[in-house]
Amino acid sequence: MVKKALYIIAIILFVTLAYNVYELYSFKKEQNKIVQEKGETTMINLKTQVDAILSSIVDEGNKLADNFGANEYTQEQIEQIIKESSMKISALQGITACYEPYAFSAERELYCPYYNKGTEDYVYVEDSYDYTDSSIKGTAWYTGVRDNGAKWVEPYYAKAAKDWYIDYGIPFHYSSGPKKGQVRGTITMSFVTSGFKSLILSLSLGKTGYGLITSREGTYLSHPVNDYIGTTNLKTISQTEENPILKSAYDALLKGKSGQVEFKTSNSKDTELFFYDKIPSNNWGIGLAFSKNELLGSKAELNHRYIKLTLLLSAFLLIVIAIYFNKDYLDRQEIWQLSFLATVLLIFNIVLVGYLEHTGSRRMTDAESPPISDISSLGSFVNQQQTRRSELKLPESTSIPTGIFIQRMAFENSYNLNVGGRIWQKYPLDLVDKIEEGFRFPQTSPFAEASYIEETTRKKIKGIAGKPDYLLISWDFRVTLQQYLNYENFPFDKRHISMDIVPISNEDNLIFTPDLASYEFTNPTKKVGLNPNVKVSGNKIMKSYFNYSVESYDTDFGYGTKTLFEEVPILHYNIDLRRILLNTFVTYLIPIFVVLIMMYILLVACSKTEERQGIIEGMAAFFFVLIFSHIDLRKEIITADLIYMEYFYFTTYLMIILSTWNLITYAKSKAPVFDFNENQIFKASYFPFFFLCILIITLSKFY
Repeated sequence: MVKKALYIIAIILFVTLAYNVYELYSFKKEQNKIVQEKGETTMINLKTQVDAILSSIVDEGNKLADNFGANEYTQEQIEQIIKESSMKISALQGITACYEPYAFSAERELYCPYYNKGTEDYVYVEDSYDYTDSSIKGTAWYTGVRDNGAKWVEPYYAKAAKDWYIDYGIPFHYSSGPKKGQVRGTITMSFVTSGFKSLILSLSLGKTGYGLITSREGTYLSHPVNDYIGTTNLKTISQTEENPILKSAYDALLKGKSGQVEFKTSNSKDTELFFYDKIPSNNWGIGLAFSKNELLGSKAELNHRYIKLTLLLSAFLLIVIAIYFNKDYLDRQEIWQLSFLATVLLIFNIVLVGYLEHTGSRRMTDAESPPISDISSLGSFVNQQQTRRSELKLPESTSIPTGIFIQRMAFENSYNLNVGGRIWQKYPLDLVDKIEEGFRFPQTSPFAEASYIEETTRKKIKGIAGKPDYLLISWDFRVTLQQYLNYENFPFDKRHISMDIVPISNEDNLIFTPDLASYEFTNPTKKVGLNPNVKVSGNKIMKSYFNYSVESYDTDFGYGTKTLFEEVPILHYNIDLRRILLNTFVTYLIPIFVVLIMMYILLVACSKTEERQGIIEGMAAFFFVLIFSHIDLRKEIITADLIYMEYFYFTTYLMIILSTWNLITYAKSKAPVFDFNENQIFKASYFPFFFLCILIITLSKFY
């Protein structure tokens, strides 16, 4: 009868196991399909949008060239025409109509008006330099088109407009007279590189995804790192790229090919995807990089499937072993074998669930933004905030690049963190006298023994590559910050340190932005802003990064209006820690397992005929060993919640009670269940029962 029941259970488990294996395969296949579709859809959307913009610029430019070649316009007419045309295409920054020497009029040698749509003003290029002189750096936008015909010009830094430009230039010619057919001037349709970034920012690229656009020659027209635009070539990047898969993708992109590659980054276990293609209208290269895990979202569903499969497989193996014994009643040796196998399988399942929880990423709250690790993600957040302020009729915020470098860090107790280092900020020179410089740490502990912030540097720095000059102010700090940490999952908890950095006054309309340009690496796994020598006892530093949260306060702080204190962006510098489990296991698990083993030895050593004196005293001794260890745990982790590690103690307390009851019952009375094979049932189920309880608790906490 027992064997038949085992066969039925085995068949049911096998079918269920097979179904779950198939379901896991289908789930992973569907996830890969989702990744491909998301990547391809995003690439198509970006390529289509860029191509549509470029095509409209080309069409409008050709139309203007035809009109300027066929007509004589006055200065007023020219300026009105280029203004109206630039308004037609939202992506244009402006249009320039330039003439050859004395081609506009015999009295005027050079005439080259540029209408800047951003400032709604005209810039006369001839006042800055001789744009017709090909020997002067930065004149290729005119001389190259004049000498070689219509084309997209490589990005250049416009001295007059002080920005990086991408131009489509079209020559126009004399339509009559002795110079008929000769070049009279050019029409230049100007597109600022930030225009491409705005397009890329509008797409969903994940937390660390980015997009890039290159010219035919490989020069970056758009890249998350501003310093690359116009100055760095993809050929150079390809030559220094160590990953052969990504290098092959770069080479293919330079050759105008399309495709995609999948690879693992050197500093992350995550799989990266890189899609590349070309823009049809002018064969510019376009690339999009994605994190596969970010496109898929949380790994919880996948982990749940792994755990379910392991549980089913364990149960199936136990049933198969029981059937293999081929008996309705198991003998003494077979019972011990099943007990050992069940214990091993239960431990394996507990370790698997613990491993998945321990190695998984911290779950971010809804209030947090993704990590700000590149210019694209930063620009996206700032643009959202500026849009919100515009809707509320508030003045636009001024971005203040803010950097931090942590040199010392240590936990004072469970919730207070001592931290020291340096903070620097870059203030626009025209803003210095209008605002209150500096920052606050809102999390400073009210009982902080050390709260020290001292200004160390105040210096005017000249901007590079046309960027404006700024005032650099640096502070050394040493503070105690109160952290809101959750210890419920100890030792698998992810300690998340978050340092809030806010302006002194909300009236100044400032938004602190991470000074990413000051760091060599901004990838979170590179531990940006953290001294490599910083160690946190018992923990491994996994990553550091900047991000934002948006907070609203339920008071106006006496200002008479709450507008300044609603949806306020807060800059956070974050450090994620993962506990080193060896320290926890040695400190807390060894006493538990020693007590369990000692009790088990007592169970095995006792026989029916022996005296039972000292059972309660022995078990009480085990209890006191545990209780002192439990108290030490509570001293280290001060929290009002029950933590995961405590359930090991509670389960061991239960084992002490059950073992005491079993020994007394076995010694003092007739109990067929305990008398079978000299208490073998209880002995054989001792460890399986303990680990089954732990597995149930573990699943309830983490599954």
